[in-house]
Amino acid sequence: MYHTMLYRVAFSYLRSRADAEDMCQDAFLRLMNYPGEFPTDEDCKRWLIRVAVNLSKNLLKYRRTHGDPQDPLDHAEIPAEPAAESELLPLIKSLPPEYGAVIHLFYYEGYSAREIAQILDISVTAVTSRLSRGRRRLKQLLTEEE
Repeated sequence: MYHTMLYRVAFSYLRSRADAEDMCQDAFLRLMNYPGEFPTDEDCKRWLIRVAVNLSKNLLKYRRTHGDPQDPLDHAEIPAEPAAESELLPLIKSLPPEYGAVIHLFYYEGYSAREIAQILDISVTAVTSRLSRGRRRLKQLLTEEE
């Protein structure tokens, strides 16, 4: 039910199909081992997003400190979106992860800035700032494309 959404979030950080798949698998394994119950499906979804984001950040941090290279040949597409949205996906993928993830959660998953702040464990101000900067970069990319 949440695989495609988690894959997109992980891919926005990792830019690698294999790594994003691994993060999804790890997130679902952690869900299976979660000792409690979630009051709603939305709480479960938020928890899974948070786990996928943390796992993705941890992998990136490991690579920075240990010099573990990413496979340069592993360029995959995010699962298909409706036509109007799919035109923006390559541009969103080209944004730095902190902007791409916030834009994805806001526009594709429908979370509010407050909810994104809780999921990513950052302030609401940071979310709105990243949204603004991400939109500005998208606008620049769109004007350069024309």
